[in-house]
Amino acid sequence: MGRKRLISSNVFPYHITARVNNREVFPIPLDIVWNLMSSEWFSLQILYKFEIHAFVLMPNHFHLLASTPEEGLGKIMNVFMSVVSKRINDLSGKTGHVFGGPYYWSLITSTRYYGHALKYVYRNPVRACLSHTVEEYPYSTARGIIGYSPLILPLSFTQCGLEANIPDPNRHFEWLDWLNHPFPSEAEDLIREALRKREIHELKSPTSRRPIELLKKLL
Repeated sequence: MGRKRLISSNVFPYHITARVNNREVFPIPLDIVWNLMSSEWFSLQILYKFEIHAFVLMPNHFHLLASTPEEGLGKIMNVFMSVVSKRINDLSGKTGHVFGGPYYWSLITSTRYYGHALKYVYRNPVRACLSHTVEEYPYSTARGIIGYSPLILPLSFTQCGLEANIPDPNRHFEWLDWLNHPFPSEAEDLIREALRKREIHELKSPTSRRPIELLKKLL
Protein backbone atom coordinates (compact mmCIF):
# COMPACT_ATOMS: atom_id res chain seq x y z
CA MET A 1 0.00 0.00 0.00
CA GLY A 2 1.37 3.41 -0.97
CA ARG A 3 1.90 6.21 1.45
CA LYS A 4 -1.19 8.34 2.09
CA ARG A 5 -1.35 11.75 0.47
CA LEU A 6 -0.14 14.60 2.64
CA ILE A 7 -2.94 16.96 3.61
CA SER A 8 -1.69 20.51 3.20
CA SER A 9 -2.84 23.21 5.60
CA ASN A 10 -1.61 26.73 6.24
CA VAL A 11 -4.06 27.07 9.15
CA PHE A 12 -3.91 23.97 11.35
CA PRO A 13 -0.74 22.61 13.00
CA TYR A 14 0.76 19.15 12.62
CA HIS A 15 2.05 16.54 15.03
CA ILE A 16 5.18 15.11 13.38
CA THR A 17 7.52 12.30 14.40
CA ALA A 18 10.35 10.29 12.83
CA ARG A 19 12.42 7.42 14.19
CA VAL A 20 16.03 6.29 13.67
CA ASN A 21 16.60 3.39 11.29
CA ASN A 22 16.06 -0.05 12.86
CA ARG A 23 14.91 1.68 16.07
CA GLU A 24 18.55 2.24 17.02
CA VAL A 25 19.73 5.29 18.94
CA PHE A 26 21.26 8.23 17.12
CA PRO A 27 24.90 7.39 16.26
CA ILE A 28 26.26 10.62 17.81
CA PRO A 29 25.72 12.12 21.28
CA LEU A 30 22.22 13.39 21.86
CA ASP A 31 23.33 16.89 22.84
CA ILE A 32 24.96 17.24 19.42
CA VAL A 33 21.81 15.97 17.69
CA TRP A 34 19.76 18.45 19.74
CA ASN A 35 21.92 21.39 18.68
CA LEU A 36 22.05 20.19 15.08
CA MET A 37 18.28 19.76 14.79
CA SER A 38 17.50 22.97 16.64
CA SER A 39 19.80 24.88 14.32
CA GLU A 40 18.11 23.41 11.25
CA TRP A 41 14.62 24.13 12.61
CA PHE A 42 15.73 27.72 13.19
CA SER A 43 16.97 27.98 9.59
CA LEU A 44 13.65 26.63 8.31
CA GLN A 45 11.80 29.14 10.47
CA ILE A 46 13.69 31.93 8.73
CA LEU A 47 13.47 30.51 5.21
CA TYR A 48 9.85 29.32 5.20
CA LYS A 49 8.24 31.01 8.23
CA PHE A 50 7.94 27.54 9.73
CA GLU A 51 6.29 27.86 13.17
CA ILE A 52 7.44 25.57 15.98
CA HIS A 53 5.00 24.89 18.83
CA ALA A 54 6.96 22.20 20.69
CA PHE A 55 10.02 20.06 20.05
CA VAL A 56 11.29 17.05 22.03
CA LEU A 57 14.25 14.91 21.03
CA MET A 58 14.39 11.32 22.27
CA PRO A 59 17.34 8.89 22.01
CA ASN A 60 15.96 7.31 18.82
CA HIS A 61 13.23 9.66 17.53
CA PHE A 62 11.77 13.14 17.80
CA HIS A 63 8.35 14.73 18.24
CA LEU A 64 7.36 18.09 16.85
CA LEU A 65 4.26 20.28 16.81
CA ALA A 66 4.49 22.83 14.01
CA SER A 67 2.56 24.98 11.54
CA THR A 68 3.34 25.79 7.92
CA PRO A 69 1.64 29.12 7.06
CA GLU A 70 3.52 29.50 3.77
CA GLU A 71 5.60 26.58 2.44
CA GLY A 72 4.12 23.05 2.50
CA LEU A 73 5.08 20.53 5.15
CA GLY A 74 6.39 18.07 2.56
CA LYS A 75 9.09 20.41 1.28
CA ILE A 76 10.11 21.53 4.76
CA MET A 77 10.45 17.99 6.10
CA ASN A 78 12.31 16.80 3.03
CA VAL A 79 14.87 19.57 3.53
CA PHE A 80 15.12 18.93 7.25
CA MET A 81 15.57 15.18 7.07
CA SER A 82 18.02 15.42 4.19
CA VAL A 83 20.23 18.03 5.86
CA VAL A 84 20.11 16.38 9.30
CA SER A 85 20.84 12.92 7.88
CA LYS A 86 23.87 14.20 5.98
CA ARG A 87 25.29 16.03 8.97
CA ILE A 88 24.77 13.07 11.31
CA ASN A 89 26.46 10.75 8.81
CA ASP A 90 29.34 13.19 8.40
CA LEU A 91 29.84 13.43 12.16
CA SER A 92 29.48 9.69 12.80
CA GLY A 93 31.49 8.51 9.79
CA LYS A 94 28.58 6.35 8.67
CA THR A 95 26.62 6.17 5.45
CA GLY A 96 23.07 5.23 4.54
CA HIS A 97 19.74 6.09 6.03
CA VAL A 98 19.58 7.74 9.42
CA PHE A 99 15.80 7.59 9.72
CA GLY A 100 13.91 4.35 9.36
CA GLY A 101 11.43 5.45 6.73
CA PRO A 102 9.26 8.51 6.20
CA TYR A 103 8.09 10.79 8.97
CA TYR A 104 4.60 10.36 10.41
CA TRP A 105 2.22 13.25 10.69
CA SER A 106 -1.26 14.08 11.92
CA LEU A 107 -3.22 17.25 11.20
CA ILE A 108 -4.58 18.86 14.39
CA THR A 109 -7.97 20.47 13.84
CA SER A 110 -9.47 20.79 17.34
CA THR A 111 -8.53 22.49 20.61
CA ARG A 112 -8.88 19.24 22.57
CA TYR A 113 -6.63 17.31 20.23
CA TYR A 114 -4.08 20.12 20.33
CA GLY A 115 -3.97 19.94 24.13
CA HIS A 116 -3.57 16.17 24.01
CA ALA A 117 -0.82 16.34 21.41
CA LEU A 118 1.14 19.00 23.31
CA LYS A 119 0.96 16.99 26.53
CA TYR A 120 1.84 13.79 24.67
CA VAL A 121 4.94 15.36 23.12
CA TYR A 122 6.24 16.86 26.35
CA ARG A 123 5.48 13.76 28.42
CA ASN A 124 7.32 11.44 26.04
CA PRO A 125 10.52 11.36 28.16
CA VAL A 126 8.49 10.71 31.33
CA ARG A 127 6.66 7.79 29.72
CA ALA A 128 10.02 6.40 28.59
CA CYS A 129 11.40 6.70 32.15
CA LEU A 130 14.11 9.13 31.02
CA SER A 131 12.99 11.74 33.55
CA HIS A 132 10.64 11.97 36.50
CA THR A 133 9.03 15.21 35.32
CA VAL A 134 8.62 17.09 32.06
CA GLU A 135 10.92 19.92 33.15
CA GLU A 136 13.81 17.60 34.06
CA TYR A 137 14.38 16.36 30.53
CA PRO A 138 17.13 18.40 28.83
CA TYR A 139 16.19 17.92 25.16
CA SER A 140 12.83 19.65 25.22
CA THR A 141 11.62 23.17 24.49
CA ALA A 142 9.60 22.98 27.72
CA ARG A 143 12.77 23.77 29.68
CA GLY A 144 13.32 26.92 27.67
CA ILE A 145 9.73 28.06 28.20
CA ILE A 146 10.11 27.97 31.97
CA GLY A 147 13.63 29.41 31.93
CA TYR A 148 15.57 26.28 32.93
CA SER A 149 17.72 26.52 29.80
CA PRO A 150 18.12 28.92 26.86
CA LEU A 151 15.19 28.83 24.44
CA ILE A 152 17.04 28.55 21.15
CA LEU A 153 13.89 28.28 19.01
CA PRO A 154 11.17 30.92 18.76
CA LEU A 155 7.90 29.18 19.68
CA SER A 156 4.47 29.94 18.22
CA PHE A 157 2.19 27.66 20.22
CA THR A 158 0.25 30.57 21.75
CA GLN A 159 -0.61 31.95 18.32
CA CYS A 160 -2.34 29.01 16.62
CA GLY A 161 -5.84 29.62 17.96
CA LEU A 162 -6.13 26.07 19.39
CA GLU A 163 -4.60 26.66 22.81
CA ALA A 164 -7.82 27.55 24.65
CA ASN A 165 -7.75 24.43 26.88
CA ILE A 166 -4.08 24.80 27.83
CA PRO A 167 -2.88 26.65 30.95
CA ASP A 168 -0.85 29.79 30.31
CA PRO A 169 2.83 28.70 30.11
CA ASN A 170 3.84 32.02 31.68
CA ARG A 171 2.23 30.69 34.84
CA HIS A 172 4.91 28.05 35.17
CA PHE A 173 3.60 26.14 38.17
CA GLU A 174 0.11 25.71 36.70
CA TRP A 175 1.45 24.80 33.26
CA LEU A 176 3.89 22.22 34.60
CA ASP A 177 1.26 20.78 36.93
CA TRP A 178 -0.95 20.23 33.87
CA LEU A 179 1.85 18.66 31.83
CA ASN A 180 2.99 16.39 34.65
CA HIS A 181 -0.50 15.06 35.28
CA PRO A 182 -0.80 11.95 33.05
CA PHE A 183 -3.89 11.23 31.05
CA PRO A 184 -5.31 7.69 30.61
CA SER A 185 -3.18 5.27 28.62
CA GLU A 186 -6.00 4.81 26.10
CA ALA A 187 -5.63 8.47 25.13
CA GLU A 188 -1.94 7.85 24.40
CA ASP A 189 -2.88 4.91 22.19
CA LEU A 190 -5.34 7.10 20.30
CA ILE A 191 -2.74 9.80 19.71
CA ARG A 192 -0.27 7.26 18.34
CA GLU A 193 -3.00 5.93 16.08
CA ALA A 194 -3.70 9.47 14.89
CA LEU A 195 -0.19 9.71 13.45
CA ARG A 196 -1.17 6.95 11.05
CA LYS A 197 -4.79 7.95 10.46
CA ARG A 198 -3.64 11.51 9.64
CA GLU A 199 -6.71 13.43 10.83
CA ILE A 200 -8.55 13.32 14.12
CA HIS A 201 -11.97 12.81 12.57
CA GLU A 202 -10.72 9.54 11.04
CA LEU A 203 -9.50 8.16 14.36
CA LYS A 204 -11.08 5.20 16.12
CA SER A 205 -10.20 3.65 19.45
CA PRO A 206 -7.91 0.64 18.74
CA THR A 207 -9.68 -1.43 21.41
CA SER A 208 -13.32 -0.40 21.47
CA ARG A 209 -13.54 1.07 17.96
CA ARG A 210 -15.56 3.91 19.44
CA PRO A 211 -15.28 7.25 17.67
CA ILE A 212 -12.90 10.02 18.61
CA GLU A 213 -15.44 11.43 21.09
CA LEU A 214 -13.69 9.21 23.64
CA LEU A 215 -10.45 11.11 23.18
CA LYS A 216 -12.22 14.43 23.42
CA LYS A 217 -13.52 13.48 26.88
CA LEU A 218 -10.07 12.62 28.22
CA LEU A 219 -8.52 16.11 28.23
